[in-house]
Amino acid sequence: MESIFYQNTTYWVLFVDIVVAIATLWLFKTGKAKTKTLWTVATVFALTIFFMHWLFGGQNLLPEDLSGTWFYGIILSGALLVVILLELTSKKVMVNLGQEHIQIVQGLRVFVGGGFLMEGVVNIIPGWFSILDGYFHIASGFLALLGAMAYLKHWKEKNVLLWIANIVGLTDILVIVTGICFWVWSDIGPFHNMNYVAFGIGPILLWIHYNSIKKLLKQ
Repeated sequence: MESIFYQNTTYWVLFVDIVVAIATLWLFKTGKAKTKTLWTVATVFALTIFFMHWLFGGQNLLPEDLSGTWFYGIILSGALLVVILLELTSKKVMVNLGQEHIQIVQGLRVFVGGGFLMEGVVNIIPGWFSILDGYFHIASGFLALLGAMAYLKHWKEKNVLLWIANIVGLTDILVIVTGICFWVWSDIGPFHNMNYVAFGIGPILLWIHYNSIKKLLKQ
């Protein structure tokens, strides 16, 4: 692994984490969240990104020989906690948001997919996994944007497209987490920059899926 490639792709995943965090703040603002709530969420996002960089970039806290099974449990527990906290914070906000708003944020997944493809090209992650994961993310982002457009244009197939986008997107997240912890764990370990996505963007996307599906069920 060439360190310059690893460093540059780490900057990329950090950049995408920041973009998704800003897009999520846009959701809160569009949903008419109070200024205090916006500042609180922004502060938590900033601290989370700094903590992730300290944890993974600095190779701190976690043991180097941590098993993939334990890491799987940590990811799921952390994701569940973040989804619950976001949901509690955004209950009133989500009432003011439509599918087109939340699907736009899902569309940013194309940049995550592009990052994974880049990592495969420079051998930072196994090529087959970068292709699987990269195209899954790109497909998820494309379908989300298609669903948003269908919702805005009132296509009769809009609900079908939104269900497909959610199913593919959730499957993508499952593939990432399972793949990191069980398929390529020996290649990446607990401090790889892929974990910036699993801990940063992943829980936000889960939260968006939850609210998208909740809105679909209420129709």
